[in-house]
Amino acid sequence: MEIHQLKYFMAIVDTGSFSRAAEYCNVAQPSLSQQIKKLESEMGRLLFDRLGRTIVLTDAGKLLIPKARSILEELQGIKVSIHSDIQDGQGSLSVGFIPTISPFVLPNVIRRFGQDFPNASLEVHEDLTEDIVQKLVTAELDVGITSLPIKNKMLQTEELLTETLLVASSQKYGIATQASIRVKELEDFPFIALNEMHCLGEQVQDFCYREDVNLNIVCHTSQLSTVHKCVAMGLGVSLVPRALALSDPIEGMSYRAISDSLPQRKIVATTHAKRQLSYLARQFIEIVRVEYPNEKSF
Repeated sequence: MEIHQLKYFMAIVDTGSFSRAAEYCNVAQPSLSQQIKKLESEMGRLLFDRLGRTIVLTDAGKLLIPKARSILEELQGIKVSIHSDIQDGQGSLSVGFIPTISPFVLPNVIRRFGQDFPNASLEVHEDLTEDIVQKLVTAELDVGITSLPIKNKMLQTEELLTETLLVASSQKYGIATQASIRVKELEDFPFIALNEMHCLGEQVQDFCYREDVNLNIVCHTSQLSTVHKCVAMGLGVSLVPRALALSDPIEGMSYRAISDSLPQRKIVATTHAKRQLSYLARQFIEIVRVEYPNEKSF
C-alpha cells in the first residue's frame, strides 16, 4: 500500500468519479485506475463496484475511508509540524571559526543566535583552517567561518566581507603621528609575526613577498592576542585585522593604513558543496555578516 494510492482513492470518494479524480490529482485516468487496481489487489477486496459510468463503494471501500483519511491527515500534519519547527528555529547546528576571526565576532554571534533561536542547539568549534576544512568534508561541521583561500574542491564559499589589515604600533615608533605609512617602511621596524600555521600569518607573509618587503621579524607567535600585547609593549609592529582594533583597543596603540598598497583578507562562510544549507545555517551566516565589526576610518 502506497500513499499516492490512498490519495487517489480519497479523490475518487470526494469527486465521485475516476475521471474527475484523475483531473484533480493531475494524472492520466488510466494511471489512476491502474493504481486503484493495485491497491485492491493488495487488500484482496474490491473497493468500488463499477456499474458502467457509475461507481459505488463496496463495504471494504467504506471501511477504508476513515483509515485512509486519518493517514493522509497525519502525513499533512507532519509536513506542517516540520515546517513550523524549522521556522521556529528547531534543530541543531555545528559551526567552526578560525582563531583569527572568532575573538572579534563569536561572542556576539552566540548571544544573537541564542536570542533569535532559543529552541536551537548550537555547537561551536575553534580550529585552524585545515581542521575546519576536514570537519566540513566529513559533515562534522555544517558551516565554517574562515578566510580565503579555501583550496578543497568539495567545499564552496560565500563571501561575507573584505577586511583591511592595518599596521599596529605603540607610541614608541612614532607611527601614531603619521596619517598612514608606505609599505616599504615596514622594513624600518622590528616585526611581530603570527605563525604561518594560521591563514592570517600566511596572508601577511604572502603580501610582504608580493610587495618585496623584507620584514625584520623579532618574534613568531601562535596567538594573535600575543601579537597584540607584544606590539603594545613596544617590542615591534605588526599587521593586524581591522576588527582587532575595533573590538580590543589598547591605550597607547595606533593603527594606520598602508597608503601605497592595501593588504586585505576575505572573510567567508564555507560549506560542503553537496550539502543542502539548512534554515539555521543560513540564518547563522547572516548573523555573522551583521555582527562582524564594521569598517571604520582611522
